[in-house]
Amino acid sequence: MNWHRLNIPQRFMPPQGDGQHYGAPGGFPPMGGFPPFMGFPGGMPPMDPSLAWHEFTDQSSGKKYYFNTITQENTWEKPKALIEPKAATNSPGVTASPNIEMKQAGLTSMQPQALINMAAMQPQQMPDAQSKSADKVRPISSNAVAGTPWCVVWTGDGKVFFFNPSTRTSVWQRPPELYNRPDVDLLVSKPPDSKTQTNGKQKNLTMEKPKQEFDHEQEEGETSDEEIEAPPIKKSKQEKKKQKQQPAPPKEKEKPKPAEKPIDPAIKAELEAQQEREKVPLEERLKQFREMLEEKKVSANSTWEKELSKIVFDKRYLLLSAAERKAAFESYTRERSEIERAERKKKSKEAKEAFKLLLEEAKLHGKSTFSSFSSKFGKDPRFKAVDRMRDREDYFKDHVDELYKKEKEEKKKEKEKAKADFLQLLSEQSDIHRKSKWSSVKKKIDDEERYRHKSLDSSLREQLFKEYVSKLPEEEEVAEEEGEDGKKLQTEEERALEERKREVEAELGDLNKERAKEHERHKYHEHEESFRALLTDLIKNADISWHDAKKLLKKDDRYDSLSLLDREAKERLFDEHIDSLEKKRRDLFYQLLNEQDQITFNTKWRDARKIIADDEKFSKIHANERKTERYFRDWTDKRHDDALQDFKDLLRETKIITYKSLKMIQENETHLKDILAVLENDKRYLILNENPQERERLLEEYLSELDRKGPPPPPTATSGERPR
Repeated sequence: MNWHRLNIPQRFMPPQGDGQHYGAPGGFPPMGGFPPFMGFPGGMPPMDPSLAWHEFTDQSSGKKYYFNTITQENTWEKPKALIEPKAATNSPGVTASPNIEMKQAGLTSMQPQALINMAAMQPQQMPDAQSKSADKVRPISSNAVAGTPWCVVWTGDGKVFFFNPSTRTSVWQRPPELYNRPDVDLLVSKPPDSKTQTNGKQKNLTMEKPKQEFDHEQEEGETSDEEIEAPPIKKSKQEKKKQKQQPAPPKEKEKPKPAEKPIDPAIKAELEAQQEREKVPLEERLKQFREMLEEKKVSANSTWEKELSKIVFDKRYLLLSAAERKAAFESYTRERSEIERAERKKKSKEAKEAFKLLLEEAKLHGKSTFSSFSSKFGKDPRFKAVDRMRDREDYFKDHVDELYKKEKEEKKKEKEKAKADFLQLLSEQSDIHRKSKWSSVKKKIDDEERYRHKSLDSSLREQLFKEYVSKLPEEEEVAEEEGEDGKKLQTEEERALEERKREVEAELGDLNKERAKEHERHKYHEHEESFRALLTDLIKNADISWHDAKKLLKKDDRYDSLSLLDREAKERLFDEHIDSLEKKRRDLFYQLLNEQDQITFNTKWRDARKIIADDEKFSKIHANERKTERYFRDWTDKRHDDALQDFKDLLRETKIITYKSLKMIQENETHLKDILAVLENDKRYLILNENPQERERLLEEYLSELDRKGPPPPPTATSGERPR
């Protein structure tokens, strides 16, 4: 009988020889000799079922299984006899008759001596070579690698492997993600402390402890099994032979293992490219990588993941490492975004200028409509060059408003000239005096062109006539009568006195006229101020039109009392009031934008609107979406120009930058680092972090300008300024 198959030490095997057979373990056919043992007189002492179970470890999976040396049974689950040994011993079933006990334990065919020997067997007296070897390959330390899902694991025999807890994979070779990692090199080269290994060995010395400690540690080992599994190791012939002698673990339904895959071509190409990179300088590789991005037309507003499919199959893709690729990609997209932004701005400006030229060629007037203009010039390339219809309407409206203002000013000037010409016509009529009638005067001058001017209506002519005669002195009538009798004057002295009298009266008349005009101007200014106050009280919306505002103003009694103001003057004051309201609203909007740190001159309107949408100030300011967006664009342009000007001022204030700086930088870049170290401490430098290319351009232009000018001229010294 081959007892070695059960891994039972020789001293516990039943004696052999002399033709006597004491029986075989349960499951073997009975041998000749004595009949089956029926029990001791008075019953056999109860036997502990846990003594028949032994623990083993599967070398392929590392799992533990249990083998019954009596029933030849094996199982993955820990038997109840090992979990509750005391309960199994003290249970009522154990104190039953010996025959029943032996049947339950599978010992009906064993001799008494074999039973005694089997009962005396203790687990700690059965050293297991395979379990010791398994303890040696158990992990004793694990260190996670920052930024990756991998861990560096050391085993008890001083070996290192790599474990991924997310995918539960273990490999001996270093994964590609851990290449060129100094921290990984340190973890691989430095084994754990000897204390850790000693503690691991002490935990495995369970064969020398009492049974109670063995059972206790066995249970603890089951509940605290390490989840990290080392990759499979090649076994020697001796280990394979020992494994064959060990009882086979129970068969378990396992999924078929996939066939080993060949090395990923991408990983292989990455490894080969890593060797090639060392032969080419970094600057050259960066240049070729950027050329590839330009050739593949990588979008400046896209992400690395979206654009990867365009460039991954190009040979130049492998010129840089993974980190260098992403850094070069981000740098390229930032620069490209700035270039595209400048191109869009330039293109938009050119389209705007061409559209304005089209507006001038269209010969519009102040009352032209956009619908008629678009239907007539909609197919013109200059019309289509402006992308958004909303911008076209804004440009058209601004142009028409400007035309309307010009036309209004021209009409006003023309009317003033017509009024002056009409008054000149009246002054040329010598027979007009203070009591002259308009009906009789107009018959004399109605054939004059200055009378029939289109800017003068009948009511205005009559009003001008009344104003003119009201300013004539009363003495003129007497002077005219005396002039008729002047012929009666006989002496030169009387004529001289009369002439002097007329001169004095003329001077007094001019003075009275000037006083009357001053009084009229003062009265006119009073009416203007009253109308401005009326506008302030009633018109508070900058989007209202003059047509609607006039209806609202006429409801107030103060409107009728302003008789000195004609329609054009009132409309002019209304436009000034609307411009003032617009300016206040624009200033409040700019103030709101300045309070938001998240909004910069690079922020788009749709993003900025989300930030300020919930603000109460915005709800009060916002009225017209297009006008608000135009205000925002004006604000961003102004902030951008201010930031550039502030940076130029910073460069002029930086004393370390001189006319020698450019040559010093060309010889050694340390000077450039010193300059940047000074500039980086100023807010005027940091505000252009989103436009690094523009900032660098300004710095280069300033350095070139200083280099071109050369050293500054020496200051002119005076005697008083010389040090004593």
